[in-house]
Parts: sequence; C-alpha cells; structure tokens
Amino acid sequence: MKKLLIIALSVMPLLLASCKGGEDPQVAIAQKKVDSLQSIVDAKDGEIDALFEVLNEIETNLSEISSRYSQVNDLKRGNPEMSAHVKGQITDQLAVIENMLQQNKEKIAALNAKIANLGKENTRLQEFIETLNTRIADQENKINSLMGELNVSRAKIQQLSSNVEELTKSNQEKDEYIAYQTNEANKAYYIVGSYKELKDMGIVNKSGGFIGIGKKQNTSEDMDISKFKSIDRTKVTTVTINQKKAQVISKHPEGSYELVMDENDDKTVAYLVIKDVNAFWRYTNYLVVSTKK
Repeated sequence: MKKLLIIALSVMPLLLASCKGGEDPQVAIAQKKVDSLQSIVDAKDGEIDALFEVLNEIETNLSEISSRYSQVNDLKRGNPEMSAHVKGQITDQLAVIENMLQQNKEKIAALNAKIANLGKENTRLQEFIETLNTRIADQENKINSLMGELNVSRAKIQQLSSNVEELTKSNQEKDEYIAYQTNEANKAYYIVGSYKELKDMGIVNKSGGFIGIGKKQNTSEDMDISKFKSIDRTKVTTVTINQKKAQVISKHPEGSYELVMDENDDKTVAYLVIKDVNAFWRYTNYLVVSTKK
C-alpha cells in the first residue's frame, strides 16, 4: 500500500504542472488529494518507525538480561558454597532480570496489537517479534532454573541453621549443667556464733568430761543447713569473725587455716584465713566457728 501511495504522489505533480495555467477547481481538488496521501504516508512511516524503536528497546533489554545472567553464573562459579551475601546479590540480580522480562513481554503484547492493523507488508516485523518471544521464553526458563536452585539452597541453609541452633541449644544446656554441677561441687558452708546460739540451732553439742567439766564442743550429726551461709570454696578464703575466743569446731587439718587477731585489739579474732583450700575442705564442707561475745 505504501508503494501505491508513493506512485500516486509522484504522478500528482505532473498533473498539477499541466494545469498550472489557471485557478482550475480540479487543480485544488488534486492538491488536497496529494496532501492527504502525503499525510497517510507520513503517518504510516511514523508508526512503523515507532514500532522499530520499541523493538530496539526490547533488543537492548535482552542484551542487558544476558549480561546480568552471565554475572549471576560468575557469582555461582566463584562461590560454590554460596554464602548469604552472595545469595543476596544473586537474588537482587534475578529481581532486576524478572522485571526487565516482564517489561519486554508487555511491550511485545502492545506491538502485536499494532502490527495486526498494519497489513501484510509487516510480516517481517511479526517474524522478528516471534524471534524475540522465543528469546524471552528461553531466558525465563533459565531464570526459573536459577530461582529453583536458590530455593533449594535456601532450604538447605534453613535446615543447617536449624541443626546448628539445636546443637547450640544442646551445648548450652550441657554447659549450664556442667556449670551447675561445678558450682554444686564447689559449694561450702559456714556459720559463726556463740556456743549457746549454735546449740539452740542444733549445730553443736558437748561431750566427754566429768559432770560438765572439761566437756568438748562437737558438731551435731544432723545440722540444719539452712542456718549456714553458702560460699564458693574456690573463691572465698577469708571468713569474718570479729569475736573473742573463737574456736573452730568442725574438722579441718591444722596448718590449713589461721585465726588472725584484730590489729587494734589483741583479744579479738578478726577473721579466719584459709591457707590451703584443698586441705581445709578435705574432711567436711561445713565450717563451724564457736565464739564468746
């Protein structure tokens, strides 16, 4: 059709030239037809040019997609284990690619609608668009394959993370149990009080001697632990007393401890110092100190 319009436009000037002797109405009518035909040709040319411009945009997009796809493959090859950072980069690239593919599909749909109205002379355009559709479908398949690989990798990472969390939790529970057992094993107890106070609490009693004379203070067999203060024997080596005539009633080896007098009052025992921790607590975990106020 475009060729017929061009032929018509080339003939019209000759007709006009043969009639230029006056203001013949036929000439005016012929001129209007020429102008109308020229407008049609220009419109067709402009429409076809616009179509090719869109096609060029699609072609540019496809080249960009191919480039980004190559970058994704480079990231995969350079990082076989695919860390979270690399997966994030790949995911970002795939999101851009998917967006570009969607834009291309929308542009091609619009082109197909326009080409349907342009006639048989645009068969070449239709074939070119079919080729582009094939390329887009191929790229979509590749992207879907990559997305599938990423989803599998994510599932594996989630499973590994879950396993690590379970192991971490198990190790924490073991550590807590070991710490608890260690604390329990290192626990020791002490109490400081007068004989009457300790006797009333059922912690000490007297035995031996004659009619109450020369009887010795001893620890009771059934002592109430709640009356004692708990300490970590690996950390505490000093017990405050600040009483007169302090006496260690519980069984501890001589030389493993020392009663230290107050610097300002030589009749007052300031504190007890444990000199050899292992030896001091060898026979008992309970320190009982009897005093006189």
